[in-house]
Amino acid sequence: MLGGAFGFLCREHGLAADHLYAVEVVTVDEAGTARSVVASREPSDPNRELWWAHTGGGGGNFGIVTRYWFRSPGARGTDPASLLPPAPASILTFRVGWSWDELDERAFARLLRNHGEWCERNAGADAPGAKLFSILFLNRRQAGKVELRGLSTAGPDAERLCHEHLDALNQGVGAACTRQLETSTWLRFALNPFPELFRAPGAENASFKMKDAFLRRRFTDRQIEVAHHFLTRTDVDVPGGMLGLATYGGKVNTVAPDATASAQRDSILTTSCNAGWMDPSEAERNLGWVRALYRELFADTGGVPAPGEASDGAFINHPDADLADPRWNTSGVPWHTLYYKDNYPRLQRVKARWDPRDVFRHALSVRLP
Repeated sequence: MLGGAFGFLCREHGLAADHLYAVEVVTVDEAGTARSVVASREPSDPNRELWWAHTGGGGGNFGIVTRYWFRSPGARGTDPASLLPPAPASILTFRVGWSWDELDERAFARLLRNHGEWCERNAGADAPGAKLFSILFLNRRQAGKVELRGLSTAGPDAERLCHEHLDALNQGVGAACTRQLETSTWLRFALNPFPELFRAPGAENASFKMKDAFLRRRFTDRQIEVAHHFLTRTDVDVPGGMLGLATYGGKVNTVAPDATASAQRDSILTTSCNAGWMDPSEAERNLGWVRALYRELFADTGGVPAPGEASDGAFINHPDADLADPRWNTSGVPWHTLYYKDNYPRLQRVKARWDPRDVFRHALSVRLP
């Protein structure tokens, strides 16, 4: 919640933090005394800035949150059922797979271009695809296949919307893909979403590194070439390596960048470079692969997704200390701009007011002004 919180329904309903009404926070004052404070989004609340900082300012910065209140902007009354978006009556999930054996470099490039162009066309809240969310899992070739997972909440139109999405992605690729569609209740899905991906056996004992970015445009052809090289190269063994691309935008992009602390409000995609390993002796090899992939993807902007025409920084809920390391960030853009953009000075003022002793700190915490 503290970093903004996007998920399967964000394109339809926005970030979870957009529905945060208030927080109860244990803070420490200048005398070293801990106390509990309630801060809400009410304009008359003298603690309102503390609430604002918890709508995307990241965890471990201002205090310890002990309670959250939720109410969508514009909601009226006291009936809990009317204070937040209703759960979907049903959802349609889809699982799609392409065999790497059928994806040469041309087919791979076409698939990624198709995916990016679909996201560009459907980034608006009123777009036909706003009620559809998907993640493209570009696994390393040694994993055997590229996968797409997603869902639609469009009710009777969900199946048509899913097939249109899949047809658009596969147009001109020339490789067969498997499709599996299933209707489910929202609760059943939400309690265990895509377990074959998110709860894989043994994953709870694995180490991993994630490096993410917000994208305002699809990957360029050069970036697609970089992705293909790293996913298919045979000179390094990284079985847990993966590049993920998740659809974004929709309702998320209807909120002003300074209305919450979550500043990235015109992106169409989020992407993440991932590596996972079980044996500690494999850490160096995996870290080297994922760091090099990320650096090469964003080589035109100093190895990081510097805010600009094509990229818009990174997501603080996936903290990456490399962004504060000049060995990996040669852009001249500081890590806090990548995460918070123009909202950072305001977050620093909240920090000075509510954590003047810098009790709550870590490698990427908001610094005192």
